[in-house]
Amino acid sequence: MYYRLMSNEENFRNYIMDGYSKEYADKFDGSSLKVTYQPVTFKMTLKTESKYPIADFQSGSMPICSEKTKRALEEICDKEEVEFLPCHLEGTNEVYYILNVLGLEDCVDYEKSKFVTFPSNVNKIMLFEHIQFRKEVDRNIFRIKDLKYCYYFINEKTKQHLEASDLSGLLISDELFR
Repeated sequence: MYYRLMSNEENFRNYIMDGYSKEYADKFDGSSLKVTYQPVTFKMTLKTESKYPIADFQSGSMPICSEKTKRALEEICDKEEVEFLPCHLEGTNEVYYILNVLGLEDCVDYEKSKFVTFPSNVNKIMLFEHIQFRKEVDRNIFRIKDLKYCYYFINEKTKQHLEASDLSGLLISDELFR
C-alpha cells in the first residue's frame, strides 16, 4: 500500500521560496543537488501568518521540513532516497530543509489511473484523481515522473514511522489509491 505525503496548510504558516521560478524547480529532477546547492530563503505568503506555528512539514512551492522531520526520515530512508538541503524560513532562526526526494519512478499504470490533463495540452497531466501503479516500488519515499513537483509517495512502513514521530502539519492520505 502507498500513501501520498502532503501538508496541512490550515492553521500553519505558509511559505514560498523567495524568487521561485520553474527553472529553479526543474533542478529538482531526481538527482542529488548537494554539491551545487546554494541555500535559499522562504518568505511567508502573508505577514499575518506570523501568529501561526511553523509546521514540521510543508509541501508548498517546494517541500520544507524541520529538523524533527529530517531525523524521522533519516531513521527510515536510505541516503539514495532523500537529501536535506538547508534553507531559511522568514520569522525563525531554526534550520529547516528542502526535502529533495531522489529518483523518479516510472510506475504509473495510465490505463487504470484517472487523471485530468491541461485544456491547452492534452498530453500533459494536471492532476491525478485516482492512481494505480503497474509495479511495486521498492522505496520508502519517492516521486513519480509525472507531476514530480507535487506528488510525494511513501510506503506503509514509512507511514507508520512518520505517524509515530508526532510531526505537525503532515498529512498522509490514501485517497488517490481508493
